[in-house]
Amino acid sequence: MIARALTVAGSDVSGGAGLAADLKMFEEYGVFGTAAVTCIVTFDPEDGFNHVIEFIEPEVVNRQLDSALAVHDFDVIKSGMLGSVDSALVLAERLRDNHLPYVFDPVLVCKGAGTMVDLKDLFVENLVPLATVITPNLEEAATLTGTAELTSVEDMVEAARAIHAMGAKNVVVKGGARLAGEDAVDVLFDGESVTVFATKKVNDHLVNGAGCSFASAIAAGLATGLAVPEAVARAKETVAHGIAAAIENATGVRSLLHPAVRCFPHADITVTRS
Repeated sequence: MIARALTVAGSDVSGGAGLAADLKMFEEYGVFGTAAVTCIVTFDPEDGFNHVIEFIEPEVVNRQLDSALAVHDFDVIKSGMLGSVDSALVLAERLRDNHLPYVFDPVLVCKGAGTMVDLKDLFVENLVPLATVITPNLEEAATLTGTAELTSVEDMVEAARAIHAMGAKNVVVKGGARLAGEDAVDVLFDGESVTVFATKKVNDHLVNGAGCSFASAIAAGLATGLAVPEAVARAKETVAHGIAAAIENATGVRSLLHPAVRCFPHADITVTRS
């Protein structure tokens, strides 16, 4: 049987992030992917390539979800940028109805766009408790927990524990390029143990789509039968290769190259656990 995954996310026309990134990553895992679009992200070249975000009407999001869930028996649902309160509530209702594994990338901040919509309280109440895996970055983890900036692995562990207490089964706090040091570090807390995943940073570029792709890779791993720690480790390796081979574009933030682990592997990438 071919595994199937549904992403509920925004469309980033640059191709590096959002549902385009999710679908590319699903393909890399041999997973059949479909998408429900929550918003469309465009860029204004006359204004420093700042983002313009247009939300899809909630009833249209609702129809997309009803259609996709009627057509396919999914193995996992992943969500990214939800954009609006109504769209987030529509998704929460569907998740409660079907009990599928759910990977939640709680997009609260978009590179270059600042805070989009204040969804923190809605996320904590309605979506965090439904998450099989939640994957906040440093800023999102700080926002969800109401804490100051996270600047260390110890801060990440504390935030992961706090988010787990909100109901998420597994919490992965992403350090990525923004955490100081030679390693790109992510922390997994499953309610009992902490696992720290690390790779050497291969460059210091900001890369669009790394977070989206990491979450969708975890989702694809779960869909194909991997346990959470193995899904996280493989996702980290896959995304690290994509970051190493990221391509330049006019925005100044590179686009992650999804098939890099297969087509352009970087010799120095190894994932360690501790």
